[in-house]
Amino acid sequence: MRSRSSIGTRLRLNLLPILSVLLLWEVASRGALVHPVFFPAPTTVLAATFEEILHGELLYHLGVSLRRILLAFLLGATSGIAVGLAMGWSREIRLLVNPHIAILYPVPKITLLPIAFSVFGVTELARILTMSVAVFLLVAVNTMAGVRQIDDVYVDAAIDNGAGTTALYRDVIIPGALPQITAGLSLGFGIGFVLIVVIEMVGANAGLGYVIWNSWQLFTITRMYVALLVINVLGVVFVYGIEELGEYLTPWEGA
Repeated sequence: MRSRSSIGTRLRLNLLPILSVLLLWEVASRGALVHPVFFPAPTTVLAATFEEILHGELLYHLGVSLRRILLAFLLGATSGIAVGLAMGWSREIRLLVNPHIAILYPVPKITLLPIAFSVFGVTELARILTMSVAVFLLVAVNTMAGVRQIDDVYVDAAIDNGAGTTALYRDVIIPGALPQITAGLSLGFGIGFVLIVVIEMVGANAGLGYVIWNSWQLFTITRMYVALLVINVLGVVFVYGIEELGEYLTPWEGA
């Protein structure tokens, strides 16, 4: 299991390049080396963020985006894990389901939005289902790969010791596939945050993506950066949070 110090070291190594870029951006904006209207200084964006939180509608739009992405992730991740486990373990299910996933996987998921709007109307259900399909595909493919890479020796040993189906999944298959499952969940959150911005830009009247597009149209550039900052922070927290959780649950991977 990784120590707290190693996590702290990695966090510092990840933050250092970001802070360096922000410092250069601050200097360039304050020194008028870049146009401060189009590239407001990070400290200006940070101050505007607090102002929006205290007196603006940022929290409302943040809540709308969070609800959408969490519902889409819950739907896509749970179904993706279930289908991925089944495909990884059963050759018959894999032969039946995998061709459909292979067709859908390379399709740009944003192109599913007009189809969802056509079927369900311009509704929350259509937006959430579009994101959940993208999450489902990533999680299902990664979970299936995780199950298939489990060495038969572990499976045979469990069966020889009397493990039933439930015990086999609980003690061998799910732990063995866990690193790939968490990798799929992390990728799912990543694509989910990309999609939420695009979907809210083109097909919603609330949410952080809507704020970004609306701010650009109204030329309130600092407000646009505020929404970008918030969606970026959320993405980093969820994507890397899942990765950290996965590494915590699979200490043998780092051994």
